[in-house]
Amino acid sequence: MEKSLIRANYAFDSLGMACVRGLARHCARVVLVDGGMGGRAIRAGVLLGAGLALGRRLKREVPEERVGILLPPGAGGAIANLGCVLAGKTPVNVNFTSGRAAAESAVRQAGLRAVITAKSMEEKVGEHFPRVGRKLDLADLLKKEKKKAVFWSLLAVVLPASWLAVVAGIPREGGDREAGLLFTSGSTGEPKGVVLTHRNILSNLSQIQGVLGKLNIGSLLGCLPLFHSFGFTVTLWWPLAGGPQVVTYPSPLDPHALGEVISGHGVELLVTTPTFLRALMRRAGREKLEGLRMVVTGAEKLPPSLRDEFAEKIGVKVFEGYGMTEASPVVSVNVPGGERAGSVGKPVGGMEVRTVDEISWQVLPSGQAGILEFKGPNIFPGYLGRADLTEKVLKGGWYHSADYGRLDGDGFLFIEGRRARFSKVGGEMVPHGVVEEELAKWCKQKGHGTEGALEVMVTTVEDERKGESLVVLHVVDLDPVEAERALREAGLPNLWIPKKFRRVEKIPLLASGKLDLAAARKMAQNA
Repeated sequence: MEKSLIRANYAFDSLGMACVRGLARHCARVVLVDGGMGGRAIRAGVLLGAGLALGRRLKREVPEERVGILLPPGAGGAIANLGCVLAGKTPVNVNFTSGRAAAESAVRQAGLRAVITAKSMEEKVGEHFPRVGRKLDLADLLKKEKKKAVFWSLLAVVLPASWLAVVAGIPREGGDREAGLLFTSGSTGEPKGVVLTHRNILSNLSQIQGVLGKLNIGSLLGCLPLFHSFGFTVTLWWPLAGGPQVVTYPSPLDPHALGEVISGHGVELLVTTPTFLRALMRRAGREKLEGLRMVVTGAEKLPPSLRDEFAEKIGVKVFEGYGMTEASPVVSVNVPGGERAGSVGKPVGGMEVRTVDEISWQVLPSGQAGILEFKGPNIFPGYLGRADLTEKVLKGGWYHSADYGRLDGDGFLFIEGRRARFSKVGGEMVPHGVVEEELAKWCKQKGHGTEGALEVMVTTVEDERKGESLVVLHVVDLDPVEAERALREAGLPNLWIPKKFRRVEKIPLLASGKLDLAAARKMAQNA
């Protein structure tokens, strides 16, 4: 990453200025390769020119502080987001996979009056496209601004970044002003708006660079949605602010095409989820993936069997990381020479971690497992318009997460499970993940499938007698009686053994690759 970003004063600097420095410093460098458009290479100066031209137009035509964006990863999505921050506006990437109700909730909460999109996206989303005042077609906007984009590209070559910012009217100060607004996936209810400041995002970029910069990564794959926190910070702003080149593809759901993109453009770093990685391993294979230098998974626990199988079949090691939207999002990651099996790595620079008791919220001794709390410059200031929810999770600068975990004596972070992935059965907390792992192992031994959440998922329904009872959703053909027996033989307590099983067509997933907890619970309730 360029030194300009590392030197940034996060208390005052703006994301727009960081991008101007990162792009203008080497205008001839290819910063983005659009794998969804035949591998079109976009140079930094061209991208900056388009962003500046679009930003000035948005200043004239969109009076609102926030601008909606409904585009996939690619040159268009990058230019739309860049144009917004260069105009001093907040980009709001709308989740177009969550259904119309959730999308319109985000539009309403953010007060969006205009959405930048493309005709192809309108056709793809169809009836689920949210109702909004104005739809701004990006292709039309860029066509009208073509000459001005060329002018700004040329100006970026001859002017220092600081002068270019003055001429273009780029806001220089950001600090605690809003720079991004992301909506949680709604896996457990209505989406919440997570406000991220300039300081949050720039701090996390520096933290990412502090961990991965020494590896000299040349390119990374950008296929996670822009409305996903990793897709927003890691594979969008990191490259634009001077990080590695990004090779984009519109969707993480096409493993065959992704394999072609990875091998065809020499992608070195892959950031994905275990679910997507499993599909990629099966469909793309060693021939397409062996050129990867590093693979990092997050969002869901990385099954040891998947890590081992990928290393054996592809010849590339998989490292587990951890993050959340409220942390902008990267919290910790394992890296070569700095890893520990079963952990999600050491926290990034500037992050403090502690555990507290779930009931009393009292701080626990170092090393003792409890609810994880985090503090650092990348922690968000609160939820949009929800002071009640903000007060529940932010106290004294500490973010009270929904995850159980602990730090070991060497500072490695271990995640024991999500609060939402525990059930209180007969007064005892039962971890869904442990039950799933044992079921998945048994399924593999029986030849029902391979280990992983794609085959089985544990959810819960209300139970008048026990409070809650476990329900197993499964896509493989299994005998519930045999499954129960296998769990007992594995040594699981009786309360942890599900008595209800339901065959489903597929395990519900969000576009981010996470399990869709709300949809799973609904499936179980309707059984």
